[in-house]
Amino acid sequence: MVTTSGALDLGKRIASDFSEKNVPFMAAALAYHAFISLAPMFLLLFLLITTVGFGPQNQLVQNAIASLPNPIADVVSGLLGGSADGTGASVIGLFVLLWGTLKIFRGLDTAFSEIYETLDTNSFVNKLRDGVTVILALGVAIVAMIGSSVVLGAFTDRIPYSQWATPVLLLAGLVVALYPIYYVFPDADLGVRDVLPGVLVAAVGWGLMQGLFQLYLSVAEPSAGGVFGGVIVVITYLYFSALILLFGAVVNAAIGAHSMGGPGNFSRADAHFKIERTDSFDFPTLVAYLDDLRTELLSEPGTHTRTELVENRPKPDGNIELVERSTTEGKKNQWQVTLRWQFSDDELVEYFASRTGEEASSTAQPEAVSAESGDD
Repeated sequence: MVTTSGALDLGKRIASDFSEKNVPFMAAALAYHAFISLAPMFLLLFLLITTVGFGPQNQLVQNAIASLPNPIADVVSGLLGGSADGTGASVIGLFVLLWGTLKIFRGLDTAFSEIYETLDTNSFVNKLRDGVTVILALGVAIVAMIGSSVVLGAFTDRIPYSQWATPVLLLAGLVVALYPIYYVFPDADLGVRDVLPGVLVAAVGWGLMQGLFQLYLSVAEPSAGGVFGGVIVVITYLYFSALILLFGAVVNAAIGAHSMGGPGNFSRADAHFKIERTDSFDFPTLVAYLDDLRTELLSEPGTHTRTELVENRPKPDGNIELVERSTTEGKKNQWQVTLRWQFSDDELVEYFASRTGEEASSTAQPEAVSAESGDD
């Protein structure tokens, strides 16, 4: 059951991860490489549709261009209508497209590793699989966003309430297209349903962004800025698309508790933590440890009860977060339990004071024994 405090904690964690992991910067890098790949992609598309018998004046091509925002449509029309040598342009365009695409893959892989705090240990085959998945998924996403507007736009006057079907089909198409990205790219153990929150967030975000851009461009001056204005709009559009895509990954990482690392998981988060203790218990000792830990946590604030198994530690300031994970990868099946809590500055002072007192007493103890031996 989702509580108000739990939802607020989740929102704070998402906002913190979004800021601390430089998601806007990574989105800008993805937008740049996507823009670099845009021109050669449309150039190759022009050569393809010309080869199969279509041209820039074909009605299907014109309908697809008309569904785009005006400045973006101007840029695409210029790219498709430009004259260039077929062989030379195709070779150069293919090279630039492959370079930009590889940069996009690398950027996405780095971004998901940063968000999920995992290390990049994928083989070349796995990276190739991820790349092909992204190409197909993003291709379907683009077709879903443009195709739904083109196809349903032709039947708006013929079918009652058909205008309401456009956003529904758009959302469904985006969910199907984005799902493989969120499932394949993270280097973490994810279930089929674990990626759905981020997929839905990204799909709704892309749909809303499409509507807002169409609304803005419908009231803006169509010829404002010319081709330069169209380029700015394209870059802005790509940036917010990448930002929403990565925000969905942040949501999934926060919900799945992948954003703070954990015991035995050598992630980037471990660099921020100091290892206070490592140990291995048999079952009876573990039960005794948990009982001592319960006694320590239930003691009054400001008091520290040290037992044989449980050392002094800061008292929780709020709820204690519990994370349980399982994996069947590797030689042995594993189950991982993580307890995590925040503590106040006062507790931190008390904790260090108690540690300092223990170290002082342990240092002074041999001197006392030595003095007693001297008296004898």
